[in-house]
Amino acid sequence: GSGSNQWWPAELGVPSSTGAQNDMAYACFPATRRLAIRQGGQTRVYDTGDHQIGGFSQAQSGDQSLTFSSQFGLVRVADLPLVSPSGDKAPAPSATPSAQAPAPQPTPCAPPAATVTPKGSTSSDDIFAMIERLADLRQKNILSEEEFATKKAELLARL
Repeated sequence: GSGSNQWWPAELGVPSSTGAQNDMAYACFPATRRLAIRQGGQTRVYDTGDHQIGGFSQAQSGDQSLTFSSQFGLVRVADLPLVSPSGDKAPAPSATPSAQAPAPQPTPCAPPAATVTPKGSTSSDDIFAMIERLADLRQKNILSEEEFATKKAELLARL
């Protein structure tokens, strides 16, 4: 192939392997421990760490999850640290001065502290705020389309 169809960042160098499946393409750079994946017009670069990548496979389900095999077995690309989405050379400085302090993680088992309205139900404002949060999670691909639709229906049923 000629260099004209190169879609990954030039600083990654020459990939040891590339491939494409459906609307997704990948390029593997073992020398720099990087994996570039282009999907839906966006290129993301992952840190492969100690993985020696053997082969890729893409789940044919709706979430397009990509896995690869390495000497450690099957690895989900979603579990790799993301180095950079396309174009972002440095993370945008956040407005809060205490950017170093990690946000306190809620205890997974504790029930959420419900704000009790006189009727004992969640107010419609709360429900819309929750739906907005879910929509954000769906956009970040943390929730699948199905999960988002299910939760949204549950919340709307409470109105």
